[in-house]
Amino acid sequence: MTLTRRRILAAVAATGGAGALMGTGTAAMLRDTERYDASITAGTVDLRAEYELLTGPGAGEPDGQGIIDGPRVRLPIGSLSPTAASGSMRLTFALPQRGDAVNNPAALWLATDCPVPQSTAVAESIHVVVSYADCHSGSRLQRVTAGSLREVAEDLRGGFRVDGDPSTAGDDCLVDTVCLLIEYELDGYIGTETVALPLWFAALQCRNASPQNPFAGVDSDPCPTADPCPCCNTLGKLEFEDDTQSGLSESFATPGVYAFNNGDPDYGLEIYDTTDKDGGSETVGIAFRLVSFTGGNAPPICTVAVKGGRGYEQYDRTDGLSADTLSLPGSDTNGIVYAPEGTAISHVTVCVCTADSKADCEGCTDPSHSNTVVSGWNGNGNGAPGAARGDR
Repeated sequence: MTLTRRRILAAVAATGGAGALMGTGTAAMLRDTERYDASITAGTVDLRAEYELLTGPGAGEPDGQGIIDGPRVRLPIGSLSPTAASGSMRLTFALPQRGDAVNNPAALWLATDCPVPQSTAVAESIHVVVSYADCHSGSRLQRVTAGSLREVAEDLRGGFRVDGDPSTAGDDCLVDTVCLLIEYELDGYIGTETVALPLWFAALQCRNASPQNPFAGVDSDPCPTADPCPCCNTLGKLEFEDDTQSGLSESFATPGVYAFNNGDPDYGLEIYDTTDKDGGSETVGIAFRLVSFTGGNAPPICTVAVKGGRGYEQYDRTDGLSADTLSLPGSDTNGIVYAPEGTAISHVTVCVCTADSKADCEGCTDPSHSNTVVSGWNGNGNGAPGAARGDR
């Protein structure tokens, strides 16, 4: 399978209406749930909560700002994509005064739960930063937490006491207004998964009582992590041929940035080091990193197949995720991967980690051969070392 931009999608989308970008069915949500309702009714106070999408998908739309109904957060955030890979929103919490009635100061808590469903690659690939914010300018103040969507969910799972006045020391009760800024960015994700982040808040009166965390005692076990590479799929192939791209000729390449000849045209290779033979007329090894021509980060490499002579040399990543051949098992100390037994390189095929299920994973293949496994190269599609290297 050759990936295209239509497949490179993820989202942080609206509760109850996960808006799919371009009709692809891809979505991720900050979503509410009924789970904690019973535990936050006693001693609650009149609290006004508002949201405003500041940047990214959904910002500027008619429903890009509004009032949150009840203790469950409903946020109409649009889909993230390679061209709209980040966004931010402000949550404003206030104690409204109704006529002559005085609203009691309140202790405010925010809580999350593990992403739904659990163990999804997109929950690892959406980076989230939660901070206090200036309610007037929207500028970022002290950071609350940061990490992947899963890590942030895990950090706030047992309830976080929101400081009513972050400009002073300690956790103050809310007497006026406090704001939180949530920033999110999609990082190197390819797939079509959906994920939701349950999110709640609760305000309990401070007067004549010591308010206790209403979310204490919930399940606080770590949220399950996702397989960092559930599927290894073909991204593209770079041919070393004459009259194709400047810097390339028959079995030769100079350092530079090159688009794939076959495969996804939105990605290519930045070759930053080479090893040559025969007086520099033929290239036998290259070090490179994946680059995106549409902005954002490139996905991690799972397999590289280097064709030379009658066979392939296959390199499979088994220890971590990177879009660079540096530290790719089998590469040299400079990150150079070689064609078999010192032969000149004729082409390089690159496969990357995607979030496709095993049933939909077509595997690591040669995109110029109708997505079939190349004779002599075990494109096994799961990042495990191949059983064959081709005829030598």
